[in-house]
Amino acid sequence: MEFLCSFCGKRKGDDQNWLLGFEGSGGPGKVMKYTITLLGKWDEELAGEVNAVHFCSTACQNKYVGKEYGDDTWAE
Repeated sequence: MEFLCSFCGKRKGDDQNWLLGFEGSGGPGKVMKYTITLLGKWDEELAGEVNAVHFCSTACQNKYVGKEYGDDTWAE
């Protein structure tokens, strides 16, 4: 499966440490509108979930969250 950064569009290579999150959920398979859960690490199996978002860097992750969720976003 091919993965692209959800912010900049960069293609993931085999040896790259990427970040993974899930939109509209508390995790895979759960649905809550207007939420994002950031895992802080890559999980190849979970990355294929329909609500997964992929990031090539912390910078792209932060820019995406800021753009899509605005200033009211907070994360644990």
